[in-house]
Amino acid sequence: MADINEDDGIVPAAEATNRSKFKIFQDGEADPLDGDTTNFPNFNWEHVRSWVAIRHAFRYSGEQIKELAAQDVVMLEKANGHRTYGSVEAGTLEAAKRIKQVNPKVKILFYLNAMCHYGDYAANETWNPDWALRYTDTGELVKWRNRIISYDHRNLEFREWWIKRALDMTENEEIDGVFIDGICKVGHRKYCPPDHAKAYIATANELRSRLQPQKLLIGNAVRAAQRGDCNLKHLKYLDGSYLEGWQQNKDTIRDTVELISVMGKTGRMAMLTSSPMGMDKQTTAEVEKTKSLEKRYDIVEDYIDFPLGVFLLGVEKYSYFTYHYGPPDANPPRRTVWDPTKFKKVTDKLGMPMGDYVTEDEYILSREFEHLKIRVDIEKQNAVFTPKEERDEL
Repeated sequence: MADINEDDGIVPAAEATNRSKFKIFQDGEADPLDGDTTNFPNFNWEHVRSWVAIRHAFRYSGEQIKELAAQDVVMLEKANGHRTYGSVEAGTLEAAKRIKQVNPKVKILFYLNAMCHYGDYAANETWNPDWALRYTDTGELVKWRNRIISYDHRNLEFREWWIKRALDMTENEEIDGVFIDGICKVGHRKYCPPDHAKAYIATANELRSRLQPQKLLIGNAVRAAQRGDCNLKHLKYLDGSYLEGWQQNKDTIRDTVELISVMGKTGRMAMLTSSPMGMDKQTTAEVEKTKSLEKRYDIVEDYIDFPLGVFLLGVEKYSYFTYHYGPPDANPPRRTVWDPTKFKKVTDKLGMPMGDYVTEDEYILSREFEHLKIRVDIEKQNAVFTPKEERDEL
């Protein structure tokens, strides 16, 4: 999920890219979801709201469950619990039950890929190999990264199988919704036929129409580097989107601020993922060398200001932030930094925004909250956080 490469159908945005305005709906177009946010996570402005994407092939420890229960949204990635419980579905459900026992308010999402056929799911027992996508000219199987076979949404039998996988999981009260990954792949020009993106939309709309009441549908869709509308069109059936790949250049960063803002103001969840930016080779080597997870957290905390500042410039109600180092894997030998609530600037007092962000210069933006002012220089990748107490002393 976190890798950005050619298979995702993303072409690095040109430096000269400049979108002055983003829209999910055209003027006069109705919102198919009616702006309904009653199924969204509880939200307040006390501090930055957090989310995580995570997997663990075995069983989460009790301490890890407590850490997950401290988030607003938990997306249980592919490869969850299958080594202990026999399948990803069983492992996901067991983890969800344990998290909910600690904090029933956490929203938990089941991972479903739009295009990649991953192993270890119980649903694979009824998978038909004839449903796999093939190149129209050679008949050979399409394989992502030369190894993972692809789905073909034009096949109606496959469509029913894929939708049922989601609905079977959301029948469980502990599963609050579905996270669709790989949406950027559905119309990939290298791998997919011209009519495939439209077929996927039909699948997604049918899932939306059959999804149980009060369940969420989130996707990995919106990206500043995506051609055209940055994939905002998918928010006509999605309750929100994960945002990744935003760090490519100053324009994708600047546009991501605006995308977060537009999504929030249009009643959609924005879930930004981030990792340390600006670490030199020496610091990276230090992080990799240390055997202490606590030390890793201490080191990468020094690099949170810029990505968090970018998020806060655009943050609206129902916007969520995560910050990590390493793959989204909670298996202890990985020593992955994945819990954003361990960072002071995430849990510090924030308060309601006093207005939208202010453009001081083309790539210098600022914004004030009740308890904080931020100023972000996108070109220099620098952010300054000034708490209210310090502002009052000036």
